[in-house]
Amino acid sequence: MKNQSKERRNPSASPLEKYFQHYNEKNLLPLHMPGHQRKSEMGEGLPYAYDYTEVEELDNLHAPEGILQEAMNRTAAYYGCSDCFYLVNGSSSGLQAGIFTLLEEGDEVVVARNCHRSVFYALSLRKAKIHFLLPEFWEDFSCFGSISPKEVERLLREFPKSKALIFTSPSYEGVVSDVEAIARLCHENGLSLLVDEAHGAHFSPKKGASFPESAISLGADLVVQSPHKTLCSLTQSAWILGNGQRYSREKLSFYLSVFQTTSPSYPLMLSLEKATTLLEREGEALFFHWKEVMESFREKARTLSYFTFLWEKEEACFAMDCTKIFLRARGIPKLRLGKDLAKLLREDYGIESEMHSGENLLLMTGPFISEEDMDRLFLTLKDIERRLGDEKRQKPGDERRKQAEEERGKQAEEERGKETGDEMSELIEGSAQSLQSKILSSALYQISIADNTLQISEGLKEGEELNLRDGEGRICLEYLSLYPPGIPLLFSGEKLTAEKIQGIEDLEKEGIELQYSRHGQGEKGKIIFQKNKGNV
Repeated sequence: MKNQSKERRNPSASPLEKYFQHYNEKNLLPLHMPGHQRKSEMGEGLPYAYDYTEVEELDNLHAPEGILQEAMNRTAAYYGCSDCFYLVNGSSSGLQAGIFTLLEEGDEVVVARNCHRSVFYALSLRKAKIHFLLPEFWEDFSCFGSISPKEVERLLREFPKSKALIFTSPSYEGVVSDVEAIARLCHENGLSLLVDEAHGAHFSPKKGASFPESAISLGADLVVQSPHKTLCSLTQSAWILGNGQRYSREKLSFYLSVFQTTSPSYPLMLSLEKATTLLEREGEALFFHWKEVMESFREKARTLSYFTFLWEKEEACFAMDCTKIFLRARGIPKLRLGKDLAKLLREDYGIESEMHSGENLLLMTGPFISEEDMDRLFLTLKDIERRLGDEKRQKPGDERRKQAEEERGKQAEEERGKETGDEMSELIEGSAQSLQSKILSSALYQISIADNTLQISEGLKEGEELNLRDGEGRICLEYLSLYPPGIPLLFSGEKLTAEKIQGIEDLEKEGIELQYSRHGQGEKGKIIFQKNKGNV
């Protein structure tokens, strides 16, 4: 493998950047916003020189006709689609505008259970009726697998009035679904398809490339991506791609102006254009190197004894994004939770992780990751095993897996004949003591509704505050989420069950942070409920 990690990159200016440089050379007196007037008295660390407002020559994001439209056209051309709109309020604004474009008030919609909360907020405002699409839940990693086209087909038959389908691919963890098959089913049944591909801006518009094919080239009507997550644009920047005749470009443009700021950031837009330039000039070559680096890390990681990785389930899903590292420590009591591993990596090894969720930890890489970077991570994990693991269990490859299977078999024998009511606990491999596992179980993602249709606009109503324990059987009027990843555990309009109450309490006992939509971060154990008891 060619080692590119020490090669210095000094890319030439992108077309939009050159335009800005030329504009700056005019040395105009800026008697307009912003207040810093592109002077550097506040320091050199911020992009003051490119922080413009909508002056004559610099186009207007909400009515683009010049350089911004040209930049967005280039992005659309790269992905092989008809439309691209730059977003300066993150992917959330694109998802919200897309939902309002595809749905009218009160419409029925099929939505994947693991969509980001911004999707459900927009559906609340649209007063949509939701039919949930449930991906397979992997209990061993406490995360969702791919969406089944067969399940999509079943739901479309059961709910023929649905106007659109919305799902996420790839997921935060890197799980990819069969977008092409799902898009075909949607179009055959007269539905539009919106895909949250925020974590897939590096996905290719062509078959046979280093990474999976982008949803926009597989038939999706609207696709939202966050190049700041996996490419090189600035945080908060994103874009929405559109193709085909199943959406109104005029409506989409209008709703983007509704959900986005009227003072769009030129540094954000410039960074999106620079991400496009990177794709045009270096895209596949850069991605090929990125994939090589990750494959090399995988091979080394197979020798680890105490860490398991989500990619071990690759055969159980449609596809997986190899740039994500979703892992957990098994058999190390001190690292039972992902937050414990995150803290150890940060404080002892100088490695900052992306997300911890329950027992899991997510590490993300980018297109400029080097072999040296990944070697540092591998040696760190190996050192953690040396420090905290049981040397007797440190066996590589097939021997390690065989031993794990034997231990699981012993565990199964021990559990036979015992009551099975507590599905939230199990023996962790190789641990001498019984430790709680499956903190994020499928039970937490079950939704209690009356007729399989959830009216999440209930969350806009006035309610009463009750302790969590007092809410069994009541209709909750707020969202409760783990953030990240931002997938709601509780929905407004959902009836709270004893199982959910227990699961939420278990999370809080573990010190796992939960976000309430109508309460402050510190107000634990209270929920806003519908004033009168009854069904949704």
